[in-house]
Amino acid sequence: MIPENLRKSEMINAQKKMLRLKAEEKKKVAHEKFKTGDLKGAKLDLLDARQLIQEALKKVRTLGERGIGERTIQDDIEMLWRKILSQEKKAS
Repeated sequence: MIPENLRKSEMINAQKKMLRLKAEEKKKVAHEKFKTGDLKGAKLDLLDARQLIQEALKKVRTLGERGIGERTIQDDIEMLWRKILSQEKKAS
């Protein structure tokens, strides 16, 4: 690889990791809020986590990777989102 391409690839990879970590943190916070009954707060954190993981997946595509870890996080986010919606329907 040409050094410039290598440097760019490393930069994108670092950004991807940062986005993934932030998304995981938001997902954890949302899960805690869900446990305590703060459904609205959990949904807001999940929206943020969704956005972050989408950005990370764009970086994955740019790098030509498979993004298994990012997709797992995305699946966890969607699963928690469905739990929240289900809980909201029960409360209505």
